[in-house]
Amino acid sequence: MDYNNNGYNNNPYTRQDDPYYSQNPRPGIQNPGQTMATIAMVLGLASVFCIFTVYLPMVFGSIAIILAILSKGYGKKMLVTARIGVGTAIGGLSMVILLIASVLTLFMSNSDLLIDQGRQLDEQFERQTGQKLEDYLGKSYEDIMREYANLFN
Repeated sequence: MDYNNNGYNNNPYTRQDDPYYSQNPRPGIQNPGQTMATIAMVLGLASVFCIFTVYLPMVFGSIAIILAILSKGYGKKMLVTARIGVGTAIGGLSMVILLIASVLTLFMSNSDLLIDQGRQLDEQFERQTGQKLEDYLGKSYEDIMREYANLFN
């Protein structure tokens, strides 16, 4: 026997007031901070994947930490996605800081390397443009790096 012949649910075996048997299930209740926590997680992961751009992890990681904290709202516990976002953001920020510190340590420990980098940059600029960098800056990049090397010694 067809109980649904006129477009209405006339089946006597289902109750209309029971949410488990209704035709239109009720939408689930979503945590209001879930969207911010998800965005924090995505930005935290982006800060790890963009590690060699140096600036993007700082921006993405900072925003991820702020959004994760804001997603908590007045609740006592932070959502799992927000925790993942904070963890990956802190990981990305710490890797960038280690990368910058290691590069600075490398250049400070070996001043000849810094001067060689300046010489290479002068040569590359002259090859690409056909002009000397001294014409633009007033001194060569090698001289600028020599001044920095003297600061470190």
